[in-house]
Amino acid sequence: MNKEKILITGGSGFVGTNLISELSTYENDIFSLDILDPKKIIEKVNYINMDIRSKNIDGLIKKINPSIIIHMAAQASVSISSKNPQLDNDINLNGSLNLFLKSISSELKKFIFFSTGGAIYGEKIGKKFNEHDLPKPLSPYGISKFNFENYLNYFSSQRISRSEITILRPSNIYGPWQNPDGEAGVVSIFANKMIKKENVSIFGSGEEYRDYIYVDDVISFIFKVLNSKITGTFNLSSGISTKTIDIFNDVSNILGYKKSPVFCDKREGDIFGVELDNSKSKSIGWDTKINLKSGLLNTINFLKDS
Repeated sequence: MNKEKILITGGSGFVGTNLISELSTYENDIFSLDILDPKKIIEKVNYINMDIRSKNIDGLIKKINPSIIIHMAAQASVSISSKNPQLDNDINLNGSLNLFLKSISSELKKFIFFSTGGAIYGEKIGKKFNEHDLPKPLSPYGISKFNFENYLNYFSSQRISRSEITILRPSNIYGPWQNPDGEAGVVSIFANKMIKKENVSIFGSGEEYRDYIYVDDVISFIFKVLNSKITGTFNLSSGISTKTIDIFNDVSNILGYKKSPVFCDKREGDIFGVELDNSKSKSIGWDTKINLKSGLLNTINFLKDS
């Protein structure tokens, strides 16, 4: 790819850490913006501690003048969004608008937004949602993501912004650097508990299902967007649904874990299941390369070595 000035918000997060690691192997000027310290320090990356809601975003954009913004920073917990919808809206909508509006007068060429595939469509058992389906989010988190999507589509249709806008709706991403102590990310959470010989909790019956996609496959799509003029909205998924209990059993078998799961009441905002149609993303020459078994092994080995 050509040398670019790239600003990545949420760069200290799970996907951001993996993306920056890959981008740093190319001749780019990379700026990582986050309120958290980076999980991994890369010497050539410029790390900036700043909230996307900050009034200083304007000055930062003018100083950096990025040609590409990859916007990942978010309040990403469904359950927290249900408990505190004002906070969720303030970060995911107001903060995102603050970032985007300050970039309109810059020389920005591309704006890539990480939305959500798992929480935006709602729930209809047996249906694979595609990008033409009307989103019906069932949590404040999904609502805030969808609302910012609507703003981006408005800015694009009205030619208010000259940049190419791409919206990504990923399913459940997993892989190295995912927080094993957080609320989301059952692969890392389960594996970390099992490595420590601790009890593993499942919120719900275990029959709940999701589409799991390995982080490297998500990054490969980002690179496709960076190296082309692809715009619009895209589901990023494996196209295969997997039950939570099957994730538990697969990780247990790899680690030789013998305990049974502890079943708990489902958390507020959680849906039973969602499946995503990834045919639009595949139509531009992208596809997943890491199957679930390989992805689980990679994630577990990373946690063992951490």
